[in-house]
Amino acid sequence: MSWAAARRFAPAVGWPLLAAPAIAQLVLLAITIGARWSYPYDLEWMEGGMLHHAQRIGDGQGIYGPPSVEFIPYLYTPLYPGVLATLGSMFGLSYQLGRAISIVALVGIAVTVVSIARRATAQAPADRRFAALTGAALALGVFAAAYPWLEGWYDLVRADTLFLWMVTGGLALLHHTARSGTGAAGHGRTAAAAALLALAFFCKQTGVLFVAAGGAIILATNWRRVPVYVATAGAIGLGGVALLNAATDGWFWVYAREIHAAHDFNWDRVWMALDMMAWQFPVVTVCVAVGLIVTAVTAAVRRAVPREAQAFLVWTFVMAVSVVVGQIGFGTEFAHKNAFMPAMLHGGIAAGLAIPAVIACAAALGGGRLPARWATAIAHAPGVALAAALGVQLALAWWTPGKWVPREVDRAAGDALIARLRAAEGEVWIPSHPWYAELAGKTPYVHRMGIKDVTARKPRPIAGLDDALRGHRFALIVLDNRDLHQYGELPALNRNYQEEDALPRTERPRTVTGAIVNPDALWVPAGPPTLPPGARVVFDFERARWDDWEVTGTAWGAGPVTRPVPKQAPVRRAGGKSFANSMHGGDAATGTITSPELELTGPRLTVRLGGGAADRGLRLELLVGGEVVREVVKDAPPSDRMVDVVIDVAPWVGRRARLRAVDESTGAWGHMVLDEVWLHDR
Repeated sequence: MSWAAARRFAPAVGWPLLAAPAIAQLVLLAITIGARWSYPYDLEWMEGGMLHHAQRIGDGQGIYGPPSVEFIPYLYTPLYPGVLATLGSMFGLSYQLGRAISIVALVGIAVTVVSIARRATAQAPADRRFAALTGAALALGVFAAAYPWLEGWYDLVRADTLFLWMVTGGLALLHHTARSGTGAAGHGRTAAAAALLALAFFCKQTGVLFVAAGGAIILATNWRRVPVYVATAGAIGLGGVALLNAATDGWFWVYAREIHAAHDFNWDRVWMALDMMAWQFPVVTVCVAVGLIVTAVTAAVRRAVPREAQAFLVWTFVMAVSVVVGQIGFGTEFAHKNAFMPAMLHGGIAAGLAIPAVIACAAALGGGRLPARWATAIAHAPGVALAAALGVQLALAWWTPGKWVPREVDRAAGDALIARLRAAEGEVWIPSHPWYAELAGKTPYVHRMGIKDVTARKPRPIAGLDDALRGHRFALIVLDNRDLHQYGELPALNRNYQEEDALPRTERPRTVTGAIVNPDALWVPAGPPTLPPGARVVFDFERARWDDWEVTGTAWGAGPVTRPVPKQAPVRRAGGKSFANSMHGGDAATGTITSPELELTGPRLTVRLGGGAADRGLRLELLVGGEVVREVVKDAPPSDRMVDVVIDVAPWVGRRARLRAVDESTGAWGHMVLDEVWLHDR
């Protein structure tokens, strides 16, 4: 093969080979997203709430208004749920539709990244164009490889990916059109880019930082178009805010800015975020640094920067802005790793563009002093080295989809939970997953995140919520493992409802992205439990003190307790508001409580027992004539979920007896919870 033929053939084969690890990462991402798309329940705990937003927009109710039991919006701007509502009017609202918007945005991001690379090398030789396309593939590979680290935020019923496409596309369009066209046509292209960036603010508030970044880019590349850029972005951004405020009596700004600004800001997390983004993929940071050094040397020596390096500098600047966005986002209360999505994409783009940039700079520094064949090889060497290093980084970042894809058992659990909600006789409230109520044919109510937002720092009243809880409006409330009762956000909940039981594992559909928040407990209106036929209550522990009970030791405290109990797992299946608990002083405390006498008029007693496992140190004794005639233990694993224990008292029917709860255990789970002693007449 001749040298000329080899020069033509090598780039067409060599550069795609260097992109192979990136292609593998993209295939893996596509497989994972494909496996998640059809899941009919929440992949992330705020997905259903976003569907509720879209439903209200579609129904003409709006989303910005006084906080109420019916609805409180997320602290986001409205573009994404507005798009979802519009499409939902045509295709029906569903998780699949919401995720499809994010998937389309992902495809749009990929097309945009390839377009950036192509435009950066549009006037370059063919070998550099191959290098740029390889850089684009590697950039997308970096973004794909970040998916598990970012915990799977790309394909959700959330605004993040649409927002990322809008800011990336807007900045790419702005850079491309800054110097193109003349007169009205040229200014019109700048206005279009400004409009897209301004609209990104209405997808997520951090879009305002990218609007500022666009202003810096247009100022540096074609300052004459700054006025049209500022005018367009200002008219859409400020005008849109004014219109939304006018239409919502000012509530848009309350949610989008005032409540947002009241959240805590943690500077330790800001600097932690910088470290996390810079070194999650160290080779990306190194590639950008090498590109900057080589470009600086070229500018100093040649007094010019090659076109390819100019694009690299622009996207390095965008990467820096995205890092700041990530720091601000991660430092804000309730933030998660989705704050890092722009930095991971734009960092990948900058690293990918460093490849053709260093090649162009090396060629410029060579200055034609070497034979063509040597000059080409030497110029390509640093670019090949960067591409190879990125490929190794992507190979080392290999991951498997399993953790991020719900299983069939999760679908079955969701089906079972929806069936339970559907069967409930009355309204249901499931604060962390309101769309589950919609799926069950019920009315969705306020999302837990909304309650958290408006009750933190500067509490605002939530119209109708306390009244709904006091009036037992909900026949059933399903709370998650990290829900309201554990944070004291709703005192009225604990006063008016009680935790009846834990959801069985077969009714707990998992979330797999972000904060893992899964349905956990069933709450019902507070009141005495429903007795089976022929049973009567002997002891229900609804008094504040032990009164006529005999107490020894310290474990049982001064009387029954109410839920929740600090530093104790949730106590479940207690009847009424109070129950006996030997956790006073922790597991190491010991003691007994002995009941007053009762007449045994039936053949059996049932008692609800929880706490430690079968252990003679934790037992319930039946005393007749002062003698222990029965000993009962909880024959179940350690848990504060009470189980029904039956005591056969048939041999002593007609006699008087006493019950004694004994805690002599000092080890782990060395406590007992006790409630609802019933006597059965048959």
